[in-house]
Amino acid sequence: MTDKHFAISELLRGADKEIKAGRLAEALNFINRVFELDTRNIYAKAYKERILSLMEAQGITRADAHQMAAHVSPAAPEPAAPTVKNAPAKSEAKGTKTEAKPAEAPSPAAPADPPSPPSAGKTGGTIRRSAAAAEAYRTLLLEIWKDGSITPEEQQRVDSMRDTFAITVEEHAEIEQSVRATAYLHAVRDAWKKGTTNFQPVRQRFGLTDQERTALEPKVLQLLQSLQSKGSVLVMDDDKAFLTVITEILTEAGYYCFTAVSGEEALNLLDTMTPDIVICDINFQKPNMSGFAFYEKFRSIDKFLTTPFIFLSALDQEVLVRTGKKLGADDYLTKPVDAEMLTATLEGKLRRSRELRRSAE
Repeated sequence: MTDKHFAISELLRGADKEIKAGRLAEALNFINRVFELDTRNIYAKAYKERILSLMEAQGITRADAHQMAAHVSPAAPEPAAPTVKNAPAKSEAKGTKTEAKPAEAPSPAAPADPPSPPSAGKTGGTIRRSAAAAEAYRTLLLEIWKDGSITPEEQQRVDSMRDTFAITVEEHAEIEQSVRATAYLHAVRDAWKKGTTNFQPVRQRFGLTDQERTALEPKVLQLLQSLQSKGSVLVMDDDKAFLTVITEILTEAGYYCFTAVSGEEALNLLDTMTPDIVICDINFQKPNMSGFAFYEKFRSIDKFLTTPFIFLSALDQEVLVRTGKKLGADDYLTKPVDAEMLTATLEGKLRRSRELRRSAE
């Protein structure tokens, strides 16, 4: 474990202690210090949502909660006994995992002991679950499932978070089924990129039944087709005839397309598909969300922060185009779309995106 990950683990441990003691502002201060070290730490995100939910149950707004945390004097977390660095070596723990995680890519730091939800007497009321809490729970499950199985220690952590966020057994089963499928597809993608064409070991690692494997085969096929193309493109428009034309143009040019007629449908697709670039109409028929609303939801997902995004607009929508540019869209195309302009724009945006990704690595 690196010094950074050790420090994060200690801060999370400190936050958990403060939550149990009912000192929520102090707990939030610990979490804010985690974000100074790792802005995307999923455990910190889950803890933050837990703390804010508890504070809201006490009648404290989120804005006031952050102000309270900012005025708390930073406390040093108590060191674990023994610490990770000086703990004696252990034999392989019993569990269901089949492979050890590589040392050079440790999992996000987490406290050694799973957190326990504080009692209502300490926190002043019932925890109100929010959409953000459910998303944090889903993100946590995805992180735990990414290597194919759950150890008893990880199961304890899941159970604790499920209680904290008031996730019912039925809701957990539904979320976990979706997360497990997503994690499996991610594992297939990673295996393919390493040159593997036999995915039987991956299926065994995830413990897929024959029925589950059969149900996921179409999505695996879609994934492999997209990986063998120049790039995968999510095209969004409520005009199905237009989608057909765009798909034909891009398929002929060597791209893999998947389409959606609404932002809601696209968000569902993103659970299992990861586009290299998005082409999205600005206007959708109500009550569907607008292209702008979808863009903001899309960008709120960590893995899509830098994915190229192109808006489609009519020639008389200059005001909307300016709005899209202010939001941060990478480009826009006007209808009717010129085939050569479309493919040239995609090629340029994808090349630039891949160059930036390589330089970041």
